[in-house]
Amino acid sequence: MSRKLIFPALCLCFFLFWGNTAQCEEGESPAVQREDPVRALQKRVQAMEEELEFYKKEAEARTALMPTDKDQEQKDRTEDVLKASEDEAAKYVLLKQRTIEMRYSLSYTHSSYDRVSSELDIERETYFNFVNSLGLSYGLLPRLSINASIPFVFKYQKSGTSMQESDLGDASFGASWQLAREAEYQPAVLVSLGYTAPSGRSPYKVDIAKELSTGSGLHTFNVGLNISKVIDPVIAFGGFGLTYSLDVDGLNQLRYGTVLQEVKPGYGFSYAMGIGFALSYNTSVTFRFSASHAAATEFVVNGFLYESDESSSASFIIGSGWRITPKSSLNISLGYGLVGLEDYSLMVSIPFDFTL
Repeated sequence: MSRKLIFPALCLCFFLFWGNTAQCEEGESPAVQREDPVRALQKRVQAMEEELEFYKKEAEARTALMPTDKDQEQKDRTEDVLKASEDEAAKYVLLKQRTIEMRYSLSYTHSSYDRVSSELDIERETYFNFVNSLGLSYGLLPRLSINASIPFVFKYQKSGTSMQESDLGDASFGASWQLAREAEYQPAVLVSLGYTAPSGRSPYKVDIAKELSTGSGLHTFNVGLNISKVIDPVIAFGGFGLTYSLDVDGLNQLRYGTVLQEVKPGYGFSYAMGIGFALSYNTSVTFRFSASHAAATEFVVNGFLYESDESSSASFIIGSGWRITPKSSLNISLGYGLVGLEDYSLMVSIPFDFTL
């Protein structure tokens, strides 16, 4: 009987010993497994530190590329100086996207010339032009802005027979595209396209003995290239433009016993250059020279073709701008005619802008 129990007892002891050994091995495994999460956590913390360092360097690089307050102040002053050049502002200043600028301007122009009325008589003809203009510009894209202007003209002629006229002038529409932004060694470059509609009273359709014109009577297209650059402490700007007008036919205007039947305008070009100073944050001044030249115009009178002489004009303009509010300013310019019929001109404008 005892022999029969020996074998089961040995088997039981073997299983108990094997079970304890397995438990000991299993008891050691959690300690070993606890080391893996710690190492994994250390690796994750290290990866997060590396990622944070990368984002820190990226943020520092972006901050370095962003314009500083000084750069933004210089840009604002540049725009103020160029806007002080009055009608040339749209050619040099590109509006920010979704920004609207409204401009009211009042200009006065004095022109005069001597006209031979007979063999022994020379009359001095003088013209006084007052033009009220409403302009609107809009920043359509980051590098594209569009503009429109509608003038209201009062014209007075003082000669042998004085006349006056008030009516709508020629409306103009345009767009400006920035080819290049200003950089350290590179000027800002803008291309401008424009169209002027004959919405005013045409000089080829009025009764010249009784009426005055308030427009050119021509469909005119123009293209220009304009540059500006800050050369501390001044701002230099300049541009060149080409003009083309469509022929006008079907006319039947009586002129001193003859009948004007057709007008064929010639090509024209213009150029301007100037410098400006930002005297302070609220005050700026500009000096500008502008000139234009028009090719000979052909006229069909009584069925015969006649050609006029080429014409040129040039003027020197001094402008000044005062910032009234953060969104508006007052610009005044005085021009003196160097070549051509214009004697002098005075313009006052008030532009103000807001963002949609």
